[in-house]
Amino acid sequence: MLALVAVLAPARPLHAQPPAPAAEAADLRPAEIQKLFDAYLVMEAQQTLGLNDQQYPTFLTRLRALQDVRRRHLAARGALLAELARLSGPRGAAGGDDGALKERLAAFQELESRGAAELRKSYQDLDALLEPRQQARFRVFEDQIERRKLELMLRARQAVRQQRLQRRQQQR
Repeated sequence: MLALVAVLAPARPLHAQPPAPAAEAADLRPAEIQKLFDAYLVMEAQQTLGLNDQQYPTFLTRLRALQDVRRRHLAARGALLAELARLSGPRGAAGGDDGALKERLAAFQELESRGAAELRKSYQDLDALLEPRQQARFRVFEDQIERRKLELMLRARQAVRQQRLQRRQQQR
């Protein structure tokens, strides 16, 4: 894991980073990768955004609140989507319970609305602390982190597939 953090932390901009070693990424689960990127965001925020010592503690509190809102929303969304998949799948269709499906769809819409409102509020709270230039830097930095995370997860999946293929070939 330390090698992964070392890949994330160099001084060059994220878009100019060399690819992360796929073998190391393959050993991490998505939740672990998310935690590493969240920690990286916290570590690099002060320097990247140009936060002063007065802003930083409040920024960290509000950033963690934003991350918690996002994590809770994604977990609830994933659970509801799994339930919708179960209810609308071939086995669920045989039961013909459209009432339950409609109720879960309504719950999903409510969750999406509530999640968007909570995220908007969290961003507003964070923005209230930051100057416009810092707000812009934060949005760009967050986007770079998200892109890097997606690249790493893709590499991890590719590495796992490659390992499986190699094992199958060795077994023949």
